[in-house]
Amino acid sequence: MRITFRGHAFFELETATGLRIVVDPFHQNPFTKVQPSQLRPDLLLLTHGHGDHLGCAVEIDAPTLAIYEMTNFLARRGVRKAIGMNLGGTYRTEGVAITMVPAQHSSGIDPGAGGTFDGYGGSSAGFIIDDGDQRFYHLGDTALFGDLRTVVRDVYGPTIAAVPIGDLYTMGPRYGAIATAWCGVSHAIPIHYNTFPAIAQDPQDFVAAVAKEAPKTQVHVMEGDTSLEL
Repeated sequence: MRITFRGHAFFELETATGLRIVVDPFHQNPFTKVQPSQLRPDLLLLTHGHGDHLGCAVEIDAPTLAIYEMTNFLARRGVRKAIGMNLGGTYRTEGVAITMVPAQHSSGIDPGAGGTFDGYGGSSAGFIIDDGDQRFYHLGDTALFGDLRTVVRDVYGPTIAAVPIGDLYTMGPRYGAIATAWCGVSHAIPIHYNTFPAIAQDPQDFVAAVAKEAPKTQVHVMEGDTSLEL
């Protein structure tokens, strides 16, 4: 799997089957230069409706997976290919299975800069993307919660985790490291930090905490607009 990090919680993935996936396209973050017109995914995934995750989703002409309530919002905004799903469900396409799993976080729809509150956005979620080679787990915005060491680890068995560490709105480095250990992954990527002052963090604090909590896990601190293959 080729993983390109665009800053904050925004990823572009190319699976082992060649499927191109974008997750949480917040292109306004300071760590990417990519523009909506440059994004041509086969599939777009949205973890929840806050503006720093919804981003430029309505500008991307691609099938879009999101919690059911958010697809109603997307349809009102002119998105023609919104695919509503719900927690525990799996969407399958081109040899890839994408499972929506819970995240512990609030759920209003806030389009972000210049936008206004648009109502209830359904439950917040994470996604496990299984391409038959790797199982990439985007935790979304979440607190630490017990299902990570039971359902997520024992049933879904992710191999790579994108873990929020910014604190205040999500887990900080310490609890993110515990989440990493509970998930049992081989690789972890810290996300959702340093985008704005309220979530300023040193990712090396996460690296050190993972070394203590999950010493077999390799941490990849990625700069914006960089890629790795796992």
